[in-house]
Parts: sequence; structure tokens; C-alpha cells
Amino acid sequence: MSDSHRIPRILVIDADLDAIETARFALWRSHTPCRFEWFDDAEVANASLLAQALCRSRDLPALILLDPRKFPGTEGYELLRTLCVYQTLVHIPLVLFTESPLSSNFAQEQDSRIWYAAKPARAAEHMDLVTRCVQQRLRQPEFH
Repeated sequence: MSDSHRIPRILVIDADLDAIETARFALWRSHTPCRFEWFDDAEVANASLLAQALCRSRDLPALILLDPRKFPGTEGYELLRTLCVYQTLVHIPLVLFTESPLSSNFAQEQDSRIWYAAKPARAAEHMDLVTRCVQQRLRQPEFH
């Protein structure tokens, strides 16, 4: 297995390029060992993930951070539906950014596939949130 397959893929899907760059910088700054990938188009992300699911790719993301609210029409929610319907994708943990999160205590919710979070307006707080989500996910037993 090559190194690129051992390093977990973190996928950010967000219409806000500043939020994507903030997440990328946060993970780089924290020295979190991961491959950072992103989409700013929900339809393209949906097509890519669907293709990976149908091809039964073994190189699926270890975690997806998704903000479905900012995409045109229902694109973000259609992507969320794909992630919840296709058997190959239903095991990928999600951090779902919502207006009012059900829970932001990821440590207590780590048995749940979907973690809910309110996206902070301040970049520093957003960086901390992304870093905390990713590091807690990578500490889970299946990565050891």
C-alpha cells in the first residue's frame, strides 16, 4: 500500500472559498497528517463521490466536512442525500455545518456518524473547530 493510501483523506465541501482555505491552513498549521482535498461545487463533489462509490474505491475520504447551506438550490442537500444513501459512502463520517447545531461536543458524539457544528464567523475559531474535528476523528480506533 502506498503512503498516499495510508494518509487519511480529509474532504471539505463548501461554497465559501475562504472557509476552504481556512480549513486547509488549520490542518497544515496543526501538522495533522492528512491529504486535504476540497470542492466548492456540490454537483461536482456529488458526481465525484458517486463515481467513487460505484467504482467501489478503496481510497474514500476518512472524513467529510460539509456546509450544504450555501450552494444554489438544493445541491448541497442532494449531496448529503448521496452520502446517506449509497452503501459505499454511508460509513464516511461527516461534520455537517448547520445554523444551530444539535451538538458540538464531538467527544460525546463520536459513535455517531454525523457531527453537527455551527460554523464560527471568526477565522481563528473556525480553524480550531476544523482541527479539533479532524484530530478527534483520526484518533478513533479504526485509524490505529
